[in-house]
Amino acid sequence: MNDLFSFEIRNGHTKNDRYFQGYIEKHKLTDKLEYHGFHLNCIHDYTINLKAEKESSVYLCINLADRSPLLMTCGNSSISVPSFTSVLVPFKNAETIAIKCKSHKGYDFLLLKIEKSDLDQEQRELLHNLQDQDMLLDPFINPNILTPNLSMCEMARILKGLDKTTCENKFIAKGYCNILFGLKLKELLEGNDCYAKNTGLRNFEIQQLEALTNTIKANPQQQYSIKALCKQTGLSVSKLQTGFKEMHNCTVAIFIRNIRLEKALDMLRNTDLNVSEIVYSVGLTSRSYFCRIFKKRFKCSPKSYQQQLRTTIKVAS
Repeated sequence: MNDLFSFEIRNGHTKNDRYFQGYIEKHKLTDKLEYHGFHLNCIHDYTINLKAEKESSVYLCINLADRSPLLMTCGNSSISVPSFTSVLVPFKNAETIAIKCKSHKGYDFLLLKIEKSDLDQEQRELLHNLQDQDMLLDPFINPNILTPNLSMCEMARILKGLDKTTCENKFIAKGYCNILFGLKLKELLEGNDCYAKNTGLRNFEIQQLEALTNTIKANPQQQYSIKALCKQTGLSVSKLQTGFKEMHNCTVAIFIRNIRLEKALDMLRNTDLNVSEIVYSVGLTSRSYFCRIFKKRFKCSPKSYQQQLRTTIKVAS
């Protein structure tokens, strides 16, 4: 994979300050599954060219940038991939893909590549049928091609932030890749009913939801109210809740609760704090409530989990 200026993309982070600042990642997760991640601030115009053997592969491109659309050519088709949307490019269209990057613009996207031989017969037939009907690259035939999908973007960001060099994380990354391919096919197959349900969030609103998500993840111990969050983001209660349901498949309150539980789980694993101390550290005030929601999610009490950890460590030492 080279651009017109032939800079080489190696495994890990590659940087070329002559044409862009940022990084490009390439990881071969299995013999038949590849990950390419891009985070670029362009200095000059250039083109990224990808070539696959004849009808050998399927690509999934997800645009995570909040402003810059991706200009792609796939075989004889051209498509502009807006922010927070994705496009699936299979077989004959995937033989030659080019992404045109413009100077003084920032890009944040990923490309997943899976070889045709890794698909079963039903999957291959489905993709061939969608391709023959122009359902994959023609937004006039299938408007769901370019419908913003915040839950896919959230999962793509998790995948992008994952260290994909370790053996165990390669298993996790492979799982995320398969889920993203599946979610995209589901999005395409749901038809106009899915399109009609699109929330119509503007880019600014999506950016505010993403910023709020990151704030909550970084500071789960803070006390949050819907009124304060609406004031902070400039979103109405309806927009805030609808955005979280689309991005995280839950309400704001449940998202905050889940982040606190994940933080508590991490503290149980990695600190010597007792359960009561952890409860207050994650922003909760009731130990009994914490124990109840912890057991509901993880199917054991926090005290039992902590005791089992200590027993395991003792035996290992």
